[in-house]
Amino acid sequence: SSLPSPLSLDAFLEQSPGAQAYMVVYKGQIVYEKYPRMRPEDHHVWMSSAKPTASLVIDQLISEGKIDQNAPVTDYLPDFKGTPWDGVTTKDIMDMASGMDLEDTSESRFDPDNIARRVYEAEFGFPNETRGVEKLRDVLRSTPKREEPGQAFHYASGLTQMLVILAEEVENDRWAQIFDRRVWSKVGAEGALQIHLTPDGIAAAHGLVSSNLRDFARFGMLYTPSWNKIATEQVVTDEILARIRDGVRSHEFMMAGFDGAVFADYLGSNDFIANSRQWDILWPDGDMWKGGLMTQGLYVSPSRDLVIVYFNVNNDDHSGHRYPRAIATSGLFDE
Repeated sequence: SSLPSPLSLDAFLEQSPGAQAYMVVYKGQIVYEKYPRMRPEDHHVWMSSAKPTASLVIDQLISEGKIDQNAPVTDYLPDFKGTPWDGVTTKDIMDMASGMDLEDTSESRFDPDNIARRVYEAEFGFPNETRGVEKLRDVLRSTPKREEPGQAFHYASGLTQMLVILAEEVENDRWAQIFDRRVWSKVGAEGALQIHLTPDGIAAAHGLVSSNLRDFARFGMLYTPSWNKIATEQVVTDEILARIRDGVRSHEFMMAGFDGAVFADYLGSNDFIANSRQWDILWPDGDMWKGGLMTQGLYVSPSRDLVIVYFNVNNDDHSGHRYPRAIATSGLFDE
């Protein structure tokens, strides 16, 4: 039997029971905006599409000389010294290349002894089967080493949380205040950014972040030439953007981890280079994409001045991820 023809975006949003909202912003103007199953003012969780919020702050601190990305992260986290984190650099953590054994996989999430599962349990205050309720920082400190850094893309929300802890340590402030001061207060947001905390007060910046769709798009616009349509200053500097695009690891590195093949499947192609600095995918044309659990997405094309954002509540059908790249490369936005 022949496969059904691909649905148009309109048809997909109408037919997919999980499709919540979709928006395309070109040169700072909204050119497409639909809310099939939520109201425009509703907050929706970003899930892992929030991870670049953490890398952006770290990149600002690197630009200011407060963090050396090639120094061991334990130089900045005294309580992590003498653990297997010794020798892992901030850049390794940014790129999910730490070599530490906390990768999120379909197996690790259900293994009570694995750090990946214990990270989530600690974040929600759930008791671990054998250890009871743990604190997130203690769980992260106890992470064993798997291999030398830089071997493979081992995707882990725990690594994003290391960036949160690092920023709080270096800035001597709470994550929500740091992010608001450095980023959110500059973007002319319509609403608050909700940042949700673990029971012991650590911001779950890897995913438990929520806003309305337009404000999600505003964050993406910081990475485009139209940043000045929404922001009072250039938050994502040319230097930071260049670091994301120039420091990309190899396609082989990306595909050597559990999630390389998963993302290729989500996107329906693997013509990308690799991940970089908490972004899941960078393409040769410089476009960037970050996905999130249940099919959230943030797609940014700096060269086309294009941002695509979307919310879904779909954990089985991830085909919502296939539209952004097709939209960006359609020729409609190649002026």
